[in-house]
Amino acid sequence: MSTPEERVRELGLEIPDYANPPYGGRYGDGLKAFHRIGLLVEFSGMTPESRSGEQLHPGRVGRDITPDQARAAARLTAIQSLGMIRYAIGSLDNVVGLSRALCFILCEPGFDQLNEVSNGATELYLQVFGPEVGAVGRASIGAASLTRSNCFELWLSLECAPDSPRR
Repeated sequence: MSTPEERVRELGLEIPDYANPPYGGRYGDGLKAFHRIGLLVEFSGMTPESRSGEQLHPGRVGRDITPDQARAAARLTAIQSLGMIRYAIGSLDNVVGLSRALCFILCEPGFDQLNEVSNGATELYLQVFGPEVGAVGRASIGAASLTRSNCFELWLSLECAPDSPRR
């Protein structure tokens, strides 16, 4: 069985490096990329944006973009989060289990395909980490507004290995 780092290579995923330049600054000085409490790591909200701020499919699902476009944005957000995981604990191989994915979808009132959009993120985790580590408790919430009109935002928590590096 291959490791998460090996599966990332097999899938051909391009994972951003959040150490260079260091994370932060764009949305305010009081933000930090993650907070670690023992083996629990909680990440700041992540969106479908490149390190330079380019957005994938901004806008409201059901008005400006389709559910499939929002799902692609959710997948990109999960890919971006892999870079944040590396930044926080050194390697994807140090993830013991994903615990929570809180997914926000910018959408029209009455849009009820929230889970289908969020699947874009959580299915990527299953591909990378496998079912034991990559299955995650998830909630999908329709939002009236998100920063910069991003269609998707993810708040992720995970358990890391005891010997994972601390930043």
